[in-house]
Amino acid sequence: MWSYLSKRLIQMPLVLVVVTITIFLIIRFTPGDPIQIMLGMQTSPEAVAALRAEFRLDEPWHMQYIYWIGDLLRGDFGRSIRLNTPVLQLLGERLPISLALAFSALAFAMVVSIPLGLIAALKRNSWVDYLATGYTLVGFAVPNFALAMILIYVFSINLGWFPITGIGSGASTASGLWGSIQPYVLPAIALGTLQTAIFTRLLRSSMIDVLNQDYMRTAHAKGLHPLTVLVVHALKNAMIPFVTMMAIQFGYLIGIQVTIEHIFAIPGMGSAILSAVVNRDFPVIQGFVLVIAIFFMLANILADILYGIIDPRIRY
Repeated sequence: MWSYLSKRLIQMPLVLVVVTITIFLIIRFTPGDPIQIMLGMQTSPEAVAALRAEFRLDEPWHMQYIYWIGDLLRGDFGRSIRLNTPVLQLLGERLPISLALAFSALAFAMVVSIPLGLIAALKRNSWVDYLATGYTLVGFAVPNFALAMILIYVFSINLGWFPITGIGSGASTASGLWGSIQPYVLPAIALGTLQTAIFTRLLRSSMIDVLNQDYMRTAHAKGLHPLTVLVVHALKNAMIPFVTMMAIQFGYLIGIQVTIEHIFAIPGMGSAILSAVVNRDFPVIQGFVLVIAIFFMLANILADILYGIIDPRIRY
């Protein structure tokens, strides 16, 4: 297992090189001059040239890439062209909020999907299964921004149970632990409902496949407690594809928060990337997308570790 993980860690720099090249080329060959956008069309050519030289945008594109990689190796992600703020400082402000929101959405998806998937598999082709399947269809069909608006109207405006905004600002209608959790509830539900549908469908199909295996009949024939058979023998083996999808969706959750952050006024990575794309702020786009790619890779490595914990055979 450790040998396998070592190989995966060795592969990470190679993958990151491909990621940095892809990010850099896509950004550089997309129309739009960040300096001209920031200064406006009426600025003197001398001022534009000076600022382009300051951010090395007057160099050939391959030299710009080399300079960027050199800065990254020194731990320097550059400065925002628009805000004149270090990208690392922006990451320090935005990344914790996006991670907290992603973890909240993932936790909501797991809390709902695991019991729902289990019940749907155990009661397949019953009204309970149809109800769970119908819920997943709604989760797939309703966009997260539409669900967010519905949740705000019902639970914030009509009932007044949750604040519309508050993540990252300390504003909340309650105090203590609930006061810190409260602003995340509606955004987490709106963001994690699609993942709930995906996880429920996946766990249901995986559990149905496992329940039909010969070793399950053997476990029942040996007189094991039904809960032991369900949790130890069935759920444990059905969790491997679930863990794979969970790792993929965690990285995905960090990258798709743009609409949710806009609706709930959340100062996370999604809104920062959107603003950077609109203003062609190259350093911010490069730094933020690179960090999201790193989290994708780390999530997949964590999934590999969990495989070995769930099924010891995978360690060999």
